[in-house]
Amino acid sequence: MESSSAASVRESKKTTGVLTAEDVATGSLNLSAKEPSEVVKQFQRNSQDVGSPEVQIALLTRRLEILTKHFGSNPKDHHSRKGMMDIISRRKRMLHYLRHEDVARYRSTISALGLRK
Repeated sequence: MESSSAASVRESKKTTGVLTAEDVATGSLNLSAKEPSEVVKQFQRNSQDVGSPEVQIALLTRRLEILTKHFGSNPKDHHSRKGMMDIISRRKRMLHYLRHEDVARYRSTISALGLRK
């Protein structure tokens, strides 16, 4: 049985989006429960928007950040690396779509995410 302080520390790390050693050990490379809603709130175009290209690109970028940290400690995880390449391809296609639909939205999205310098 774990102490309540250890449980609260682990819970607070999960709500802040920090990838813990326990998360890596258990294979939890997904976004925490609150993190997608925070990303959606930051990039949504209106209060009902949950699927615009900006939101999807931001969610994929956050997922790639988590996987990048994972590969720092697990360089031989080739199965996850293949999944990461699929995510990169999906984000690239969405960025291409957004660039051709509305250049201003594309530029604001890449600058907010810090993708191209």
